[in-house]
Parts: sequence; structure tokens; C-alpha cells
Amino acid sequence: MKNRNKYSPDFKLQVVKEYLNSDKSLSDIASKNGIPSPHTLHKWVKKYEDSGYDDNIFNSKKGRPKSIISDISKVPPFIYESAGIVKPDNNSNDTNSLKKKIEYYERLLIEKELLIKMQEDEINFLKKKHNWKK
Repeated sequence: MKNRNKYSPDFKLQVVKEYLNSDKSLSDIASKNGIPSPHTLHKWVKKYEDSGYDDNIFNSKKGRPKSIISDISKVPPFIYESAGIVKPDNNSNDTNSLKKKIEYYERLLIEKELLIKMQEDEINFLKKKHNWKK
């Protein structure tokens, strides 16, 4: 497998701007800056142009976004209460506590599935009653 070069966001932006502000070709700018393929530079230029020339375009993170809650210990207790969850303490890893949580969420899931099924039945009943077509 080929080693992939990693370039910093600042380097990408600097090279793209250098290309856009000069009369040199993609190949010339790429080789001058140690980029093995002009195609790589072309992709960066396209990404920059498609972003509306946003200088932060190369600073975006890849992959799944992290949770909006960076530190679970800072979640206010009322959030847990509104969800019907007992706020965990630091020693909540015991088996009984985990079993209770699983049972709670299983019950919640079954209730939600039952509500969906009832709503689907009601919709089907109304469709038949009013001769609605799908």
C-alpha cells in the first residue's frame, strides 16, 4: 500500500492561493511545493472554489462528528430527570445498575414501537374509511 502524504490545512491554502495568484500551471506549482501529483492540487483548488473561497475549508474535520456533549459529567441533572434517567454516579458500573438501564430502555422502545403501530393502524383505518389511495 502506498504511503499517503498529509498536508496541513495552512499548507493547502497557501499552495492554492499561490496557484490562483500566479500564471503558473498546476504541475509547476505542485512540483515546486513537493506535491507528487498535480491532480491533488487540482482537487484542493476545486474544493476552495466550490466553498466560495472560504479560507477555512481545509480546516474541516473528517469522520463522524463528536458528541455535542464534550463532558458528560457537566450535564445538568434536570436533563436526566426530563428523560426519566437517574443521573449516574462514578460507581455506576455495577451489573444491577446496567441491567436496570437496559430494561428501562427496552420498555421505552417497546412503548414507542406500540405507539407507531397504533398510529399506522389508525392511518390505515382512515384510508379505508375515506377510500384514500396510497
